[in-house]
Amino acid sequence: LMDYPIFLGSASYFALIGLGLERRVPPVEVVRWAAAVTLMWASVEKWAYPQWTYPLFVTHTGMSLGFDPVFYMKAAGVVEFSLAFALIGPPLVRRSAAILLAATFISAVPAFGKIDAIGHSPIIVIFLAIIADNTPGKRFPALRMPAYYVVAFVITVAAYYLGHAALFPSG
Repeated sequence: LMDYPIFLGSASYFALIGLGLERRVPPVEVVRWAAAVTLMWASVEKWAYPQWTYPLFVTHTGMSLGFDPVFYMKAAGVVEFSLAFALIGPPLVRRSAAILLAATFISAVPAFGKIDAIGHSPIIVIFLAIIADNTPGKRFPALRMPAYYVVAFVITVAAYYLGHAALFPSG
């Protein structure tokens, strides 16, 4: 279920606006953080279960851009995690990340069709909201961002694998 905090963030967005609480808690901040957590979690799946994607490499031969599928899945996980982490960064960084993520999701629609378009539309709309958001946000200590990245990475990967081990004990 950790693949879906982005939808809880969307519900929170509408609830905050509907209840008139947007001055207390900025709704775009909530949905932005939810998107970041969702995509960081999903990036770990590219390392934990790359075999889920391997059949797509057979039916969509250009998807791996000529790279070995094993390498491609590892690299895709790193790129997705990094862009997701960037969503919590300063305005220019988060907007750039949202543009790249939206472009990635939109570019998949012609290859994967209507189901992909329907499923990813809410996520694309969230990226567009992040791109359009012009609130200055908090100041970010740029020198600390690499450390924050490492902490976010360790916490996300540890939570994923520990959660998996707890839910699906082996032996």
